[in-house]
Amino acid sequence: MWKKMIGALVLGVIAAAAIVQTDVLAQANPAETVKARHDLMESFWTKYYRSFVQVARGESTDIASIPETARQASADVRKIPSLFPPGTGQDAVPKTRAKPEIWSQRADFEATAAKLAEETDKLGQIAARGNLDEVKAQVAVVGQACAGCHGGPTKSGGKFRFEE
Repeated sequence: MWKKMIGALVLGVIAAAAIVQTDVLAQANPAETVKARHDLMESFWTKYYRSFVQVARGESTDIASIPETARQASADVRKIPSLFPPGTGQDAVPKTRAKPEIWSQRADFEATAAKLAEETDKLGQIAARGNLDEVKAQVAVVGQACAGCHGGPTKSGGKFRFEE
């Protein structure tokens, strides 16, 4: 019993330290935090989502690569909320396109990112079955989940992103 309590306490301390570290990092250099999140967000299309769309459009037949690519994409999507700590908005870094709603509607923002990760996970599971029609349908669902934060292509705005 004591081992479980001590284990839970240690995990709690580690989690609290990670949260504090993220806030300290953002306060120490908000521009670096914004660059890290921008780089991650920019990588999603080229590293992951383009290949899903290519299969859905019939430009590629590589369904077999989707489960692993979806797993990697989902893991990166789950990093998104941590890259938006307080103190990294336009007041600190004027060039960021992150809207204040990210922080004022935090629960909705985190739920939107979680939805994208969930739908991307589902895409990997569907692709593992090899049914192209189901993959096409799920790619569309993933696209809708992606648009939950922004309206579409790179320059678009949306609920959580200013238009370029």
